[in-house]
Amino acid sequence: MVFKPEGMRREIVQNMRGGKGQVEIVHLVEKDLLANEARLFAKLTLKPGASIGPHTHENEFEIFFVLSGKGIFYDNGKPVEIEANDICLTMSGETHSVENNSNEDLVLLAVIILLPKN
Repeated sequence: MVFKPEGMRREIVQNMRGGKGQVEIVHLVEKDLLANEARLFAKLTLKPGASIGPHTHENEFEIFFVLSGKGIFYDNGKPVEIEANDICLTMSGETHSVENNSNEDLVLLAVIILLPKN
């Protein structure tokens, strides 16, 4: 299967999870094709000043791979500067948020993996 950029679903989310500004989400693979093993495989773009507010993941974990730009990743409330090629991991039960505090776009590859139900 091959997916071309022009066929990928794009959405703009205002104040994502209580954050500031807008986040553009490009769904690289739609949820129904992720075989109930994941719920998100997407590219997120945060414009300068934009953020995703703090939220907790339950029964899943999320990985961000920083494709380009710089920002601050809040790992359970602790601020950590991030830049291209960094990986941010949020395990089940943990809280995170991310903020673009730079003057260029912050672009993330985001994957949310579901944990098996017991």
